[in-house]
Amino acid sequence: MTDALTRRTALGLLTAAAAAAPSVARAQSSPTIRIAAALSDPYAQPYYGLDSGMFKQAGLDVEVLTFSNAGQIIQACAGGSVDIGLADMIQIANAVERGLPYRFFAGAGLYTSSAPTTVLCVAKDSPVKTAKDLNGQTVAVVALSSISSLSVQQWLKANGADISTIKIYELPFAVMAPSLQHGTVAAAFLAEPFLSTAKDRVRWLGKAYDAIAKEFYIAAWFASKDWLAANPAVAKRLQTAVYDVARWSNANHDQTAVILSKYSKLGVDRIDAMTRAVFTTSLSPNLMQPVLDVAARYNLIKQPITARMLMASAAS
Repeated sequence: MTDALTRRTALGLLTAAAAAAPSVARAQSSPTIRIAAALSDPYAQPYYGLDSGMFKQAGLDVEVLTFSNAGQIIQACAGGSVDIGLADMIQIANAVERGLPYRFFAGAGLYTSSAPTTVLCVAKDSPVKTAKDLNGQTVAVVALSSISSLSVQQWLKANGADISTIKIYELPFAVMAPSLQHGTVAAAFLAEPFLSTAKDRVRWLGKAYDAIAKEFYIAAWFASKDWLAANPAVAKRLQTAVYDVARWSNANHDQTAVILSKYSKLGVDRIDAMTRAVFTTSLSPNLMQPVLDVAARYNLIKQPITARMLMASAAS
């Protein structure tokens, strides 16, 4: 056994122990915060905060629940089964248009063109070489009316495809690669850790997120205005902890790999091979507005909306 594996085994035992600790591990100074997460690295920050013990150190009593995508997270928040979640700009803008009083209070995963964690892919042996080759075909995204759906449509159009002939279909990340292999879909917007897991079975077609901007938030932390107003001190403590977790996660990929492996059931070696998410330590409207502008242009939101309208008053 190598030293690296020995170290990771030890880390795994430590993180498992932290997660399994009983009521002693739960701070008594605040109510339990139910946080929704997803098994994609840019959405996995809640797991990192929980298993590293950083939420506990901040005096936060946290329960993390797993969902397949941000659409389900928003539904869970609307139904009252969770208090906090991560979602993208379009999903929250749509929720606000439907009367749901959600606001972003902290930034999370950041997309950068130089290190993409989500890529439009086809099967390794697919005849599809260009966007135009997808005319009349089906393309999978993890959620409709989302950044993923918008960017794929924008990229297809910018590269000469006739998007009126292309069906955008919703699929969980976990089944995208098998669907490509079986021919169920012609292309899929595949994210880490599933992108690296499927690297021998898929081929990159394009960095679709670049069609929006070279850099923007993939996701940000949100809660209802009512929850934020009722829990201002807890919300501020959580925001501070989230940014502490961001700094720690960016600097400790070996340890977050162990945590992500625990929840996703992927091997640490697979996680080491993938492009890891970059987490931000602020919430900037400049990294939100490009998404909202393109969404309005393509009618994914009913009317233009400014990023500041979606931000909690204390967010920064």
